[in-house]
Amino acid sequence: MPRIEPLPAPEGANPLQFSQLAGIMAHRPEVLEAFAKLNRTLRFEGVLPIELKESVRRATAGQVGCRYCASLGEPRTEFSSDREQLAVAFAQLIADDPKGITDAQFDVLREEFTDEEIVELVMWITLVTVAGQTFGAVMDVTEATPAEADLYQEAIRERAAKVAS
Repeated sequence: MPRIEPLPAPEGANPLQFSQLAGIMAHRPEVLEAFAKLNRTLRFEGVLPIELKESVRRATAGQVGCRYCASLGEPRTEFSSDREQLAVAFAQLIADDPKGITDAQFDVLREEFTDEEIVELVMWITLVTVAGQTFGAVMDVTEATPAEADLYQEAIRERAAKVAS
């Protein structure tokens, strides 16, 4: 049971639009609105592929300790590109020790990513690991049901397909 009971989702909302995390944040509607806008912007409107960002989210969820976040999809063990694999490895380093990131690690990132992409990647990593996953861990948010996790992944696939077309 979460430490603060989530408010009910608006009618017709899917788990991508209104998760358990959002239900807790809804106790402060203006905070939820600001978080949701930043989340949507980084997740769907950026220069990096949605699939890469989802791989990053999956890779850090269990490491940070958000049971709900981790239950939305297992970390990937195979990647579609070297860029995706590098982004995931970098995200895991940040989740483990953000102050431990070195200039040499940024030099490796620059071999695959532009500065614009690095800014987006780091913003995404810090949003999901600190504002999302750490919040979920502190609030002790419970796992998603299998149906919720399936709906979440379906919504991600649909958005990715829409962006690709």
